[in-house]
Amino acid sequence: MNARQRFLETVRRGRPDRIPYYDWEVREDVLEQWYEQGMPRGMTAKEYFAFDRWEVLGHHEDVPLVLDPLPRFEGELKGGADFERLKRCYDPTTPGRYPDDWPAHVTRWRGREHVLGIVVWEGFLESLAVGDWRSLTNLLYHFHDAPDLVEDAVAHLTDFAIATIERALDEVEFDFAMLYEPCASNHAPVFSPQHLRRFMLANYRRLTSFLRAKGIDLVIVWTQGAVGPMIPVWMEGGINGLWVCSAAAGGVDYAELRRRYGPDLVLLGGIDARALYEDRAAIDRAMAHVPALLAQGAYIPMADERVRCGVLFANYRYYREQIRKLAEQMWRTKP
Repeated sequence: MNARQRFLETVRRGRPDRIPYYDWEVREDVLEQWYEQGMPRGMTAKEYFAFDRWEVLGHHEDVPLVLDPLPRFEGELKGGADFERLKRCYDPTTPGRYPDDWPAHVTRWRGREHVLGIVVWEGFLESLAVGDWRSLTNLLYHFHDAPDLVEDAVAHLTDFAIATIERALDEVEFDFAMLYEPCASNHAPVFSPQHLRRFMLANYRRLTSFLRAKGIDLVIVWTQGAVGPMIPVWMEGGINGLWVCSAAAGGVDYAELRRRYGPDLVLLGGIDARALYEDRAAIDRAMAHVPALLAQGAYIPMADERVRCGVLFANYRYYREQIRKLAEQMWRTKP
């Protein structure tokens, strides 16, 4: 079974030969420390730990698809004229949104054996020019003082996203779509789920309906922190996959997510990466929920954030070995 078949069987609760092995990209400074701690020099983490391959159109380290404003939006959103100026930066016909070698990528993706996804949304806040506390505060005031401007802008952004990705969806068969939606600290969302429902629910539904009409069944939201109150809105909007960075720090319990929402919600991640800075006992505690989720399916275990300097190579290796052992044990006993 190749990497693509394995991924699709896992997320569809089928019968993969094993779960996919994925994790965050390991930074060069971390690798340098690991080489000094015994990892064979010159090997990447993907090579050493035999991670399965996946690729994402719209992830700039893979193949870029530019959903950002072109040209870059300058200034602040203070009133209607600024919202109109922002909307003009989101034109799907602007040159440079697809890479110059796009046809070559289309050709090499035919008959591929690895997983391929596409980024279709860069974030509600980010798309509305939020980049610091001042711009966030301005937008929050607009939620109350000028909600019609926000509604009109987000509808335009959704139209833009659909028009921009349509070419890719017509020419390539993707395995999943991904929405970036960071909207919380580790303590709480930075705006209410009621506002998310008001401004985004209909637009999520438009986007996910379009994706499914084009053959994409799995729509994953990548988010961060204490996003528990937002999850029902995302699911109502047609999102059926969840990948939470800093989940444990934000109080997002993957075992509880499975109990509350069932196995139709595909889960990625969910292992407290803070345990990797401690010892094997802490890692075992952080992984206590993994066997049950693996048995239920539609789950791909990973650390809930990227590892940084200070994580010992031995700890990371132990964590990856435990995932492999749990997966192998489960598949040996699977009927």
